[in-house]
Amino acid sequence: MKLDFEIELLSPMHLGSGKGDVVIDAEVVHDEYGLPYFPAKRLKGLLYESALEVAEMCQCAGTDMVTKKDVEHAFGKTESNVELFVHDLYLQDYENLRRQWQYLQKKFKKLISSRDVLDAYTSIRYQTEIDNKTGTKAKGSLHNMRVVDGGLKFDGTIELLNGNDKDVKVLVLAAANLRYAGAKRNRGFGEIACRFPTYKIENMLGGGK
Repeated sequence: MKLDFEIELLSPMHLGSGKGDVVIDAEVVHDEYGLPYFPAKRLKGLLYESALEVAEMCQCAGTDMVTKKDVEHAFGKTESNVELFVHDLYLQDYENLRRQWQYLQKKFKKLISSRDVLDAYTSIRYQTEIDNKTGTKAKGSLHNMRVVDGGLKFDGTIELLNGNDKDVKVLVLAAANLRYAGAKRNRGFGEIACRFPTYKIENMLGGGK
C-alpha cells in the first residue's frame, strides 16, 4: 500500500549535504534546480528511531500497544516478507515548482541560477565560538550554514508491502512522535511536525492492555 506522508518545518532546519564552498561552509541537500528536499534514507532512519522510542514508552507505561518486535516487523527487519520503501520528500506542489524554475533558468540563464532558487527557500545563519579564557570570539571560529526556512512543507509517499494494520499503526505513531530532524537541534533548529494525513492519530491509540 502507498501511504501519503507530510512534514512541516516548525523552525528552520539544516539537512546537510556534506558539501560546502567558498561562500557556504555547510550546504543543505537540494535538487539540480535548487529546490530543497528531505532525503529518503535519513527519513527512514528517523522514523525507525522514533518507532523504537514509542515502543520504549509503551513498555514503561505497561502496555503492549507497540513493542520492539512490532517495530522490527514494520520496518522489514525480521524474517517476514514486509518491505518498507521510503521515498524522498519534496516541497508541496513540487512538480509545478520544478517546471516553473526550470523554464525560468533556461529563459534567463544569466539572471537565474539554481543558487538563486535555493536562496528563495533558505537562509544563511552565522555562528561563532567564545573563548572561555578571554570571553571573546575564538579566533577562526566564525562559520555559517544554510538552513531551510521554517513554515515550508514537504510531502511524498511511503510504500508498505505485505504489511498489516499493526505495521501501519507503528508508522503512524512513529511519525507523531518524531519532533526534530537535522543538525543544531539544541540551538532551536529542526523542529518538525510529521503525519500520515489519511490516518488520525486518535484512531491509532486503541488496543493493547
